[in-house]
Amino acid sequence: MPWDADPQVSSPFGRPIAELLEPRARRQQLDGFEPLYSDIVDYILRCTHRIWEEKNIGLCRTHYAEDCPVFTLGGFSAGVDAVIDNTVAAIAGSPDRSPIAEDVIWSEDTPGTFLSSHRIVSFATHLGHDAIGGAASGAHTGVRVIADCLCRENLIVDEWLVRDNLQLARMLGVDPLALARRQAAADREGDPARHGWLAAERARVRDTPSIEPPGDHPAAPIAAALDRAFNHDLYGEAAAIVWPAIEALWPSGRRTYGPAGWIGLLLQLRAPLRDPCFRLEHYAARPLPDGDIAVALRWSLAGRHGGIGVWGLPGARELLILAISHYRLRAGHIVEDITVFDELAVLRQIEGGLGA
Repeated sequence: MPWDADPQVSSPFGRPIAELLEPRARRQQLDGFEPLYSDIVDYILRCTHRIWEEKNIGLCRTHYAEDCPVFTLGGFSAGVDAVIDNTVAAIAGSPDRSPIAEDVIWSEDTPGTFLSSHRIVSFATHLGHDAIGGAASGAHTGVRVIADCLCRENLIVDEWLVRDNLQLARMLGVDPLALARRQAAADREGDPARHGWLAAERARVRDTPSIEPPGDHPAAPIAAALDRAFNHDLYGEAAAIVWPAIEALWPSGRRTYGPAGWIGLLLQLRAPLRDPCFRLEHYAARPLPDGDIAVALRWSLAGRHGGIGVWGLPGARELLILAISHYRLRAGHIVEDITVFDELAVLRQIEGGLGA
C-alpha cells in the first residue's frame, strides 16, 4: 500500500488528548477491529489510554494475541499473560503513569496488517518498588518510549519496545553502572539458556541482509545514510541528508544541533564497536502538515566492544543495540531526529549480563 495512502488518518502530533479521544466514525478499513476504533492511529492511542490511564489492564486480553512476543533489549517475553503481569507491575510502581502521545507513524504492509510506531513521553511518580528504582522514592520521571506494534484484527501480534532506561535510572537517583552490574550478576545465575534469544538476534543481524525501502520511499535515503555511516564509515556522505539546523534528541540526555552534532551521535555508537553491522528492521512514513514527512525506522547494530568510548574501556564482549528512530523530513532533508534505545541494557551486556 502506498506510504501516503489514507491521508485522513492524521498524525496526533501537537494535538491535545481530549481532542484525540473524541469519538468519531470509522474512517479507515479495519477488518476485525472493534467498532470503537476509527482508524489505526485511533486504535493505538485509545487502547493505550484505556489500558494505562483508565487502568483497565484486562483489556490486554482482547488487544494482544495469546502468544504475542514482546522484544526489548533487556529481555524477551511471550504471551498475553506476561503482558498483563508486566503492566500490573508497572502501574503498581507508578499509579499516576501518564503516556503522552507524540506521534504514531504507521504502515499497512499487507491488507489488514498494520505496523505502528508509537512515540510517547511517559510521566510518572515512583511510588512503589520496581526493577530500576527499587523502593519507592517519590521521584518524578519523564522518559521517552517508542513501541512498534504489528496489529491485525484488533490484536497486537508482535511488539518491539525501546525505553530510555539509563535516563530513567538517573531520574530515580540510581547509578546506572552499579545497576547494570547488579542486573548482570543476576543474569549469570540460573539457566543461561534463557538469554539465548540475544545471541540469536546478534547472529540474525549479521547473517540476514538488511531490508531496503523502495527508492521512491521517504525512508530510503535515511536508511542509505545509516548504512553509509555504520557499515562503511562514510559519515560525511551520510550527513548530506541532514538539514544544517537539524535537532537530534537521543537517549541519556543527548541533544545536538547541526550535521557535526548528528555525526557525533553516530560516532558515539560506532567508536566502541569493532566489526559493526547495521541492519534495518522496518520502516514507515506518513505525510505531515505543510509538506513535512514523518519517517520511522527500527534498526539494530551489532559489534564487538573493542574500543574506548562512551562505555569505558573495551571488554571484548559481543553487543547488540536495538533502536527506533523517528525523523521529520522537509524538502528531502532531516530536520529532526528522535532516537530511542536502552543504553542501560547495553551496559548490562558489557558487564557480562544477558548471556553476553
